[in-house]
Amino acid sequence: MDHYDWPLLETLCAFHAVSGHEDEIVAFVRDTIRPWVDEWWVDRLGNVVGILRGTTYPDYRLMLQAHLDELGLIVRNITAEGFLLIERIGGMPEKSLLGQRVEIKTEDGRRIPGYIGAKSHHVTGADEKYRVPSVHEMFIDVGVSSRAAVEALGIRVGDTVTYAPNFNRFGDGMVCAKALDNRVGVFVLLELLKHFQAQRPPCTLIFAFTVLEEFSIRGSLPVVNATRPDAIISVDITVAVDTPAENPLHPVAMRQGPAVKMMDFHGRGTLGGLFSSPKLRRFIENVAQELGIPTQREVIVGVITDPAFQLYLGERGYVIAGLSIPQRYTHSAAQMCHEADIAHAIRLLTAVATKFSPALDLSRG
Repeated sequence: MDHYDWPLLETLCAFHAVSGHEDEIVAFVRDTIRPWVDEWWVDRLGNVVGILRGTTYPDYRLMLQAHLDELGLIVRNITAEGFLLIERIGGMPEKSLLGQRVEIKTEDGRRIPGYIGAKSHHVTGADEKYRVPSVHEMFIDVGVSSRAAVEALGIRVGDTVTYAPNFNRFGDGMVCAKALDNRVGVFVLLELLKHFQAQRPPCTLIFAFTVLEEFSIRGSLPVVNATRPDAIISVDITVAVDTPAENPLHPVAMRQGPAVKMMDFHGRGTLGGLFSSPKLRRFIENVAQELGIPTQREVIVGVITDPAFQLYLGERGYVIAGLSIPQRYTHSAAQMCHEADIAHAIRLLTAVATKFSPALDLSRG
């Protein structure tokens, strides 16, 4: 596992790239992949696309995708006393916010530190001790005492906020950082691209680094329309339920390999979700079994990612499967993945992309 570029993962997690404001990481990924691919572009939404032509079947295309953006907050108002009032972008959990160190990114790219205030314990009433305030009751303290002083720091309404960077490798191979959802998927794709630019696969690979997933889950749609792949594999995270905090919703644990997505479903009005294409999913599992790579299976409600609405594009729809990296403490500042699961995912996807060919039957029925 040590041959993977773990400092690159730390660099990726440190970017401030809230949905709709991904330009910093867009530029980094664009410049990183440019020497490795035959064709690249950045579309009008910010999706970064790199195409590596296959040696044997250049017209047969597999798309590998991971989203660049992270959830966060946005400044919705500034009080006369210099506190920042906030709104959520994506599923930022209120229960994980109080007392957190955060960074506000200004229009000119500065990062201003702040803290999400929590009512002092000594004056917290009994009826408040076990209640999580809504985000509209919260505020950020940037250490100044007036609206004018806040504006002098460069902060304006509409600036975005993330957890402060906090990357750490610890324990028996655990990685902890804000934004591992989904910089871990971006890392997997970059490691794959490094491999394949030197050792090209038979089929053409489309590497898609997508935007706006945490906001609308539809930011990747132009990439699919522009590239028309024969199949898509989406790399993201899923919930590991191996701590005392979670019930065993599905059999996904750390250190047991990536999870092959059987079903995810959002509910809550969108009715978005994915059943992985049966034949593509079985192909992935068979490759894993042949190579002795451990995998798990994922069935989860309340989680969706890019494929949820890609399925229905075009005149015939798309063949899509999902591969997920187990993660503890999702959407918190202490997101955790394990190096073994990441390494297994890289090895599995390398083999899957190498074996992918027109001979693979992906039809239904």
